[in-house]
Amino acid sequence: MNLQAITFIVGFLLILGLFITLINRLSRRLSGQVTQSTFEIVERIIIGGIVLGVIGMFQPWLFVGYKYGFLLVLFSTLAFIVWSHITPAAPQYDNT
Repeated sequence: MNLQAITFIVGFLLILGLFITLINRLSRRLSGQVTQSTFEIVERIIIGGIVLGVIGMFQPWLFVGYKYGFLLVLFSTLAFIVWSHITPAAPQYDNT
């Protein structure tokens, strides 16, 4: 096997492992701690980032829109993957 291929595979697996560790730790820390309304607001902001990034990527006027649109889609998608592993707190009902 080529040394470049081995370096790529090891680097990819290292980054993937770090991302999985980040998801695991944030999920443990935040699950059950975030209210449902806060969870929905953050989720909508992330989805809005994905939509704005796609619009930026596909607009034909400015190349800088493509550049920043791609980055916005990338980071918004990663944020959505992380946020989807967090469970909002159960609603509290008054038992009167």
